[in-house]
Amino acid sequence: MRTLHVTAVCALMLLLAGCQTGNQVSDLKVLIGGTAIIKAGENPVQDTVIVISGATIRAAGIRKDVPIPQDSERTDLTGKWVVPFTGGQIAAGEPADLFILNAGPNGAPAVGGVSRKMTHGQWN
Repeated sequence: MRTLHVTAVCALMLLLAGCQTGNQVSDLKVLIGGTAIIKAGENPVQDTVIVISGATIRAAGIRKDVPIPQDSERTDLTGKWVVPFTGGQIAAGEPADLFILNAGPNGAPAVGGVSRKMTHGQWN
């Protein structure tokens, strides 16, 4: 009986050790593979990576130039367009206020409008 009790206590301790706060996913979000309008009036940039920390963009650019953090929530945006809210831009230090579009800003291909919206780094 004592062996069973010791075994149960050890199992409980192992379970609780796995629940420590050090194992939580960070607040980093990474948007991968989308075509981005970095700034109004500029040419679109294909196959981008946008790293968001909290409510702010930490890094943005072509996939080969922007490292993807290991401990992050990743969203595949291949085939989608990423545009900043009116008057904004997609750059380090800027607010993470973004629209994800099913179609390019010019309307082609006409698959649909806004598919997701991010305000201050949070999906709405």
